[in-house]
Amino acid sequence: MTAPTYADLREPHRPSRVRLLLIGESAPDPGAGDLRFFYSGTLDRRDNLFRGVVHALFDESAGHAGDDKAPWLARLKAEGIYLIDLVPYPVDKLSRRDRAQVRRDHVAACVDQARAIAPSGIVVCHAPTFDVLAAPLRAAELPLLHQVRIPFPLGNHRLAFVAKVREALARRGPAGKAGTSARNQGSKR
Repeated sequence: MTAPTYADLREPHRPSRVRLLLIGESAPDPGAGDLRFFYSGTLDRRDNLFRGVVHALFDESAGHAGDDKAPWLARLKAEGIYLIDLVPYPVDKLSRRDRAQVRRDHVAACVDQARAIAPSGIVVCHAPTFDVLAAPLRAAELPLLHQVRIPFPLGNHRLAFVAKVREALARRGPAGKAGTSARNQGSKR
């Protein structure tokens, strides 16, 4: 049996209709460990994007390291929210220069993937990824919901991430429900 790929882990969480497409840079390099990223089954202390997304969309904490992510992943899927990455393999261990080049090299494929998914809205969840994707997404007439960079929700950037994602979603208005109905329920875990 072969080890699962990031695509294998991601695909079961794809909604039949994607209302909100989130685009990240890439999954993190797990080193010698198991694949660890947004769609992994267990919350990890380093799950910054997952925590930021749950906070931004549902105004709740994703939980603690070791918690099962299945309820959150099911909720994201039910709301029509799906995450893809610009680069289909980890780039976080590359040099800054190589990482930037790899991002540029994958723009066309990512735009094609976003076009095939046909979301109602797109939020790019990483500032350098936004820098290379914003113009091509707009040129492809894809529904990018924000005009400015959104910082990756690492540490003290999480609140800025949450605020900017909410601003982007607010631009959709009442008809663009992705994340808004759940966030407005006001329940806390």
